[in-house]
This record gives sequence, structure tokens and C-alpha cells, in this order.
Amino acid sequence: MISATKIVLDETSQTWQIFIPKKKTFTAVLAFYKERREFIRPAKKFPLEFKEINGEYCISFPFELAAKNAIPDRETIWRFLIQTKNEEFEIKAENPLSFETIVSNECFHTFAFEFPEKAFTFTSRPKVFKTMLQKFDFTEKKINLTIRFEADFPVDGLTGTLLLKRRTRPELYHFYEQTKSFDIGKINGGEASLSIPRDAFSTDFLIDATNNIDPVIELISSYTKSKQVYIEIDPAAKMMIAKKIQLKEPYDSSLEAYVTGSNRLSFYYRKELNKKAELTSLKEGLGNYQLSFKFSERLKPQSFVLKRRDKKFSAVEYLEEALFKLDKGFRSYSVKLPKNSIYPLKTYNPHEIWDAFIRTETGLDLPIFAPNDIQLGAKFEDVNNGEYRLRMKRNGIGNLLFNFIAAPAKNGDPKPIVVMGTCFSRNAFNSSDYFNPNYKSFFNVAFTQTHTSLISATTPKYQGEIPFKKHAASISANEMSYIQDDVRKDFFERLEEANPAYFLFDLYPDAIRPIIWLDEKSAVTGSYILEGTKLFDDIPVHHILDHTNDDAYFKIWQKHADEFIKRLTQIIPQERIILNKGGFTYTYYDQTGKIATYPNKMAIEKAQYLWDRLNNYVLSIAPNVRVIDFQNKGYIGDFYYPFGHSFSHFESDYYRDFLKELIYIDQTSQFLDS
Repeated sequence: MISATKIVLDETSQTWQIFIPKKKTFTAVLAFYKERREFIRPAKKFPLEFKEINGEYCISFPFELAAKNAIPDRETIWRFLIQTKNEEFEIKAENPLSFETIVSNECFHTFAFEFPEKAFTFTSRPKVFKTMLQKFDFTEKKINLTIRFEADFPVDGLTGTLLLKRRTRPELYHFYEQTKSFDIGKINGGEASLSIPRDAFSTDFLIDATNNIDPVIELISSYTKSKQVYIEIDPAAKMMIAKKIQLKEPYDSSLEAYVTGSNRLSFYYRKELNKKAELTSLKEGLGNYQLSFKFSERLKPQSFVLKRRDKKFSAVEYLEEALFKLDKGFRSYSVKLPKNSIYPLKTYNPHEIWDAFIRTETGLDLPIFAPNDIQLGAKFEDVNNGEYRLRMKRNGIGNLLFNFIAAPAKNGDPKPIVVMGTCFSRNAFNSSDYFNPNYKSFFNVAFTQTHTSLISATTPKYQGEIPFKKHAASISANEMSYIQDDVRKDFFERLEEANPAYFLFDLYPDAIRPIIWLDEKSAVTGSYILEGTKLFDDIPVHHILDHTNDDAYFKIWQKHADEFIKRLTQIIPQERIILNKGGFTYTYYDQTGKIATYPNKMAIEKAQYLWDRLNNYVLSIAPNVRVIDFQNKGYIGDFYYPFGHSFSHFESDYYRDFLKELIYIDQTSQFLDS
């Protein structure tokens, strides 16, 4: 054990000097910390200067290094690594050591050496910091705010930023997507005033029907940024907040300020489009449906549009659509929908909902209100020459929707399959009693590519060295093979050689795991398998793409998804590709059989939101792939899951039902081929 004996502060250089007896010859000394966001990141390492003084090593640890790398909103726990020619050791401490602290008005953290269980550590912690809204004025052109600052450090003279952040979903109030920032200038007398132009609330924020926009504040110093804090409401300012303004640009919407249940300033930003287009009649003719409409405003209708409703956590989004020409009459518009081609895709996924809209000349899509006196279909009717069935319905607020279901199928034979995914997909092909003892009667798994993201699968092989040999003894053969499969970049070649009847995949690695770029071109998946090995801290890291900003992640991921689907469909047609939509569980059966909730439920829900978006995008660029979607079936986790329970593992019936769904897909594929 290598133990530190004392800590001395060099005030001139603002550096702590750590003394260690020279028992071995050091080749390098590193300070490092591991940050946990939605996952544990690879160790961030910094070489430290050291020298020999009177038979001891003196290691220099600069205050500036600690201050500039302090994590803004949580503890940063540093450890210290000694490297010799053949070994590595972490510095220990036989007993707690005394030290002098450094206090800086330019720093938003406190710092201390600590010695838990003889581990020699250095910890930074964020100082207390809050903001309070003093004045608030909301007009159609701008929003004026005066904010008071309360902090455990001097704030006058500091600059800061106000950020408008759109929540991923209203209930996921710790997670955000789109962001805009505004300079608040220098703080004077503990306060700052600023104006936000109303047009800062643009279409960038108008994503869902209702969008929650939270303003937060961060401060900036010569070292780093502070943690981001919400704007709390002074009691005297509460009466100023509640106000709603109707907007006409970019299209009908409203902006409303309100006080949250946690006494914070926030905004509702809503689309206001309901009942502007109305269904006036529905007639069924020979080979078609004819629908007529009227409009409440002077709009210029252009098309009738059916848009597939894809689940996005507690909201929906539309990425697949079918357009039909509108005919203009004397006082109304109408559309004829041919029964033989109304379903626009070549395949079918269970219980699809397509919402109906009128598209205007400006590109605005208006939902179609269907009054109760209009008789819609009472049952499903055959369309597309009997391949599918359709029933027109109303949603919860009376808008028109089209519900498609599959036509009857016939039996088929077992088929070979390739699986790219995780336990969500692969464990259905496990012959133990918990899963599917008879799966081999229906499918033969040619090979599995496990825990590989689409980004990793579409980047070239890394040309540098990855120290597999160094860590081979500490990694099991199975784990090593999974990691090397991800690194080798030969997935498409293996798939083409296997020539399967079906390709099944899920996007779990893309939805929740980070991407580690080894250089500018090549990336690997930061899987939980890799994370659990010592190799994780030794791989070369150029940069990391994680989910701290899902919108930025999604834009990069889209390009790789495009490439993946393009290469995939050159090998196997869309109709033979099966997307397992997957989905996390928030509850599980505990040891006694009672239902318990997994901790950090909101973080799991946030990951589910992104997973829904990824699924929806794949279906927008490959609309004819088949789908398995169990998100509404209510399966939960099980403490007695054979490989350990987690929010990614389900009760036994999930996997049995999953196999049945695969068999059904095989049967309907034969029907469509006939």
C-alpha cells in the first residue's frame, strides 16, 4: 500500500503538495474522477507533476485543475493513481491528514481532502445558490424580469445566463430538450434585470400540443459555470405571474405564465388548432369513401392527410403520412378515399391509428373534428382488396381517426432469424423454463449481435490499439466476445452470410447507453458489459456522446440510423425486418410477490421517451418493417428473473407472448407473400 504522509499548501502557486515515501520508482502520477450522469463515465485522468525531495515524492495538485473540472451540480470525488513500470496503485492514507483549504470568490464549490476507509480522496461540492423573482411583466412583445440572487459566495460583478428549457414531457421535470439562452449581464446589488423577446418562444419549442418551458439561471466565473437553478417566486410577485396571451404567429398558439407546485416560474406554450376543420358528411360509395368538410376561418385547404400516430411516451408524434387530393365545391371541400389503396404501406403492424388532418396552403395541419351527428363506421370493413380492415372512429376530444387492423392469417413453417439487440429480444430464444423451452421448433437463431448501437454498427473499425490482452484475465469469455463483436465492425458481412428469413432488433443500446468515440471516425457502445470491466477505463476516449442532451444526441443518431437501414435493406427486405419496440418497466414483483417500484422512476421514463422517438424514426425511414409492441400489455419485472431483476427484465409471460407474436408475424408474412 502506498500512503500519503502529509499535505502542504503552496500559496504562491495555489497548489497542494502531497508527500509520499519513495518505496517504488514512479513513472507517472494521475489524478482522476469518474462522473455519473445517466451512466458511470470512463475515468477522466490528468497527469500530475512530481519530484523527489529527501527520499520522498512530492506530487503537485493544482487548485485550478480542481476548480475548472468541478462538476457544476454535484460532488466531484478525485482519486490519485501511481504508475510504476509494471504496476498501478491508488494512493491511500493510514490516518486522516491535516490540510489547508483555498477559498476563492470566483469559484462555486468548496474543496476538501477526505479519507474514507483509508482512501485518499479530494472532494469538491457545489455551494448553495438560489434565485428569486422580484418583478415580472408579461406583454405581447416581451417578458421583463427582475431577479434577486442568494448565494454562499459574492455574486456582484458576476455574469450569468438565463436559459429557456423545454421539458421532455411535463411530468419529466428533471429532463429537457430544446434550449435557448439569454445574457443577464453583470449582477449589481444582488439583482439583475433582463427582457426576453416574446418571439424567443418560436416553433423550436412548439413540438407537442402542450409544451412546458422552464427558465433557469446559471452563473459564470473565470473557472467554470455554476449549477443551474430554477427561478423561485417571491410572495409579493406571485400576483404578477398568471397571464395568457393568444398568438397568431407562427400559427395559432398561446403562451401562459404560471407558478409550479414547487413555487417556480414556468410557461405553457400550446398549439390552438382544435375545431378549425369539421367533418360535415361521410358517405360510402362503390369502391370509395367520400368525406366533406367546412372550416371556421378563411383558410386555404390543400390536402386531406392521414398521419400514423406513433407513441412518444405520454405524447404522440407523426412521422409517416399519406396525402389525398381535396376537391373544392361551391361552399365546401371533399375527398374521395379509394378502398383498394387507402392503407399506404406494404405490410401491417397491429392496431395502427392514423389521425386525419386538413393541410392548408401554409403547411398547417388541422385535426378534423367529427360531430356526434355524423355516423362513423360501426364495424371494421375490408380494404386494400381484403389485406387489411378499417374502422373510422373519434378520439377523446372528438377528432376523426382511422383504425387499421390485419386481415386473418394462415400458418407457416419455422424460419431462421438473426437478432441484434439485448435481453428484450434475445431472451425469447432461451430454452430454459422461464423463457421458451420449445422456441427451436419455430426459429433458429443464426447469430446474435448483442448490446451494439446503430452508431457503433455504422462506424469503421478503430485502427489504433485497444488493450484487450492487458485485461483478458479479468473478463469472462462471453463478455469479451460481446465487446469484441461490437469493436470488430463486421455485422453486415455476418448478416449477409447468414441469409436469414427474418432480422429482429431493438434499440435499447441507443436509448440508454452512451457512445464512446475512440477517434474522429470510430465509436463503440458504452454497454453495461464494457462498463463493468477494467478495460472501460483504459480504452482511448476521443469524446463521449451521451444522453445529457437527447435532442443533440438524436440529430447525430439519425444520420447513423439512415445508414444502418440503408445497408440493412440491401441485404434483407423491410417486410422481413422486425423492430421490437421494447420498453422499460417501472415496477416488479418483489420477493414476496408484491408489486414494488424501481428507484429513479423519472430517469427510466425519460429514457423511455427517447426510445419511443428512436422507434418512431426507424419506422419513418423504413415504414414497411414489422413491429412487436408490448408497451400496453402491462408486463412488469420479476425479482426472480434468472439473470437478476432490473427495469430491463420482465416476468416470464412477456417472453412467451413475444414468441407467439413472432410466430404470428411469420404467418402473416406468408399471407402477404401469397
